[in-house]
Amino acid sequence: MHPDKKPRRSAYTIAISGILIALGWLFIILSGVLPTGRLFLLLLASLLVATAFFEINFSGAILVALGISILSLAYPGPVQAAAFAIFAAPLSLLILHFYHCGFPKLLQYLLSHMIMSLLLLAVVKVSGLDTALVHRFNLESWLLWLIILAIFQLVLLIYRQVLLNYELFFYERIHPWLRRKK
Repeated sequence: MHPDKKPRRSAYTIAISGILIALGWLFIILSGVLPTGRLFLLLLASLLVATAFFEINFSGAILVALGISILSLAYPGPVQAAAFAIFAAPLSLLILHFYHCGFPKLLQYLLSHMIMSLLLLAVVKVSGLDTALVHRFNLESWLLWLIILAIFQLVLLIYRQVLLNYELFFYERIHPWLRRKK
């Protein structure tokens, strides 16, 4: 191994981490400023965490997610930072970790959906959003929970497909471009 390989790899890791954090923060800022497409922009920011997972490693992806979350606290604020830190970033990391560990597909679905659903239930219950929605729409509590969980499960299924297709696209198109010889 060439003696200069280690410092180059460290510099590359720092540079790509900084770029991914900056782009992720930009997506979070846009999700706080733009009137529509907030969920889409949060999920785009989570794809940058997935990119860190592919390019660096799992711990590097966690640090990128943490960096985006901390910067998001400064601007646009705690609501967008919490949405990213509680849902978007862990979702991509869970799906990719379970997928790359080689768990059976059904177990991947069950684990990721169970963990994310428990997070959703905790956030909705702690924030008091469930009582506000029950009074607003005059629904039974169990029906509201059923609707929330059904929509959330659909979002999780769609996002999983998007993330795994993004991984294929990354390794076919982006990764060779990043690793090209000069």
